[in-house]
Amino acid sequence: MTNHRDPIEEWLSEDVDLLQPPQGAFRTVRRRARRRKAVQAMSAAAAAAVVVAAAVSLPQVAGNLFSGPSSGPQKYLTGTPESATRTSAKATSRTPHPPATRHLPPLSSAGSGQRPPAGFSPTSVTFINGGSLGAVIGQGGASCAPTPCTLVAGTSDYGRRWTEIGAPPAAPPAGSSGVSQIRFADKRNGWAYGPALWATHDGGTKWRRVTIVPGPVIDLATVGGRVFAVAVSGCAASGSQYAKGCTGFTLFGASTAGGTWHQLAGGLGPVTSGALQLTAQYGYLLAGGTLYSGPIGGSWRTVPVSTSSAVTPACLRSTAGRGLIAPTPISSPRSGTLYLVCDFAAGKLSALYASGDGGRTWQAKRTIPTPASASATSLAVSPAGPLVLATTAGIYYSLDARAWHGALGSRVLGGFRFVGMTTARMGVAVPSDSGLHEVFTTIDGGKTWRASKISQ
Repeated sequence: MTNHRDPIEEWLSEDVDLLQPPQGAFRTVRRRARRRKAVQAMSAAAAAAVVVAAAVSLPQVAGNLFSGPSSGPQKYLTGTPESATRTSAKATSRTPHPPATRHLPPLSSAGSGQRPPAGFSPTSVTFINGGSLGAVIGQGGASCAPTPCTLVAGTSDYGRRWTEIGAPPAAPPAGSSGVSQIRFADKRNGWAYGPALWATHDGGTKWRRVTIVPGPVIDLATVGGRVFAVAVSGCAASGSQYAKGCTGFTLFGASTAGGTWHQLAGGLGPVTSGALQLTAQYGYLLAGGTLYSGPIGGSWRTVPVSTSSAVTPACLRSTAGRGLIAPTPISSPRSGTLYLVCDFAAGKLSALYASGDGGRTWQAKRTIPTPASASATSLAVSPAGPLVLATTAGIYYSLDARAWHGALGSRVLGGFRFVGMTTARMGVAVPSDSGLHEVFTTIDGGKTWRASKISQ
């Protein structure tokens, strides 16, 4: 008799013994689950970080600053000693970690790579030696999700086209970590800061954290083989408002090629971002209502207002004074002009002053007819002489420091946080709202401005 039982059906009907998992498998699963939860928690914390809205300035000249009240030069290395590494790791263990560093081209290759991703929000800009090569730093868009990160874009044609270049592996500003500002001294040496400090010496391909300069860094200027940074301490605020309520201000200096950082001055009054303004021969620093100045390569000292001065600017009469300074290219105690804007809070007209002797005597020019609700944020002077003022209501310019005009194309919501002139006719401005995803440029000395879109 023929057997009609299907052998496959017979095999499937048998009981099957399940294979046991490899030894240690359950422990691995639990460990990965804990790691996944930790990453989710850090991502949520990073998403709450707020982008800092601080003023910025273009790279400028600096020298040996101050024979100040400190007990002598102190040396700080750009490397990270073992003790500094442990301290930094402990202090930032709860901050969001940026994604792994991608291999991107240096600044010298700007304009020939890929466009930055959509959503790039610029917070600072820098151009090199008055040329068309520059960079912007900001917070990334879709490419950073779900954790916020920092991106850098470069241009070789003064903002007509931007491409992504190497950026420091840092998150947005939060407490003492993260960065928001950028400066390049040349194609190779650059710094990202505010509040943390990072340095690159290959154009941005590799970045290194400078941990030994104590405190958040709120201002930095560089040129001619030197870089200077203003660090703060005793700050009461946290998060993106890292420089609010600070009680200590110290100036440090180093070679642009890296190496040793020296403390140049301590015990300064309040310093705001952009307070350090420098020319090829001379420099100025406005700190807590006191003006400091000195020649490049020499000692800087306090500049007292002379009793023969026609006026004493309001922001030089008290330690709480706030002002915006802008020197002409040949400004010194013997030549050129130094400009100062005071009383620039919202609801007050900004008063313009000028000095022909480096700040010892002043003359009042006139008040600047800005809207009552606007406040001044940044002052610049081009090599040809025109003054350009950024406000929260737009950009204004003056050819003679008397008559002021509203610049065309500068009426954007929130106005501008920074304006700078790199040549007699070329300038750049950063909007207060980084969500516009653009900076603005001028090629006619500040009279008209056009948007320069950063991302795709």
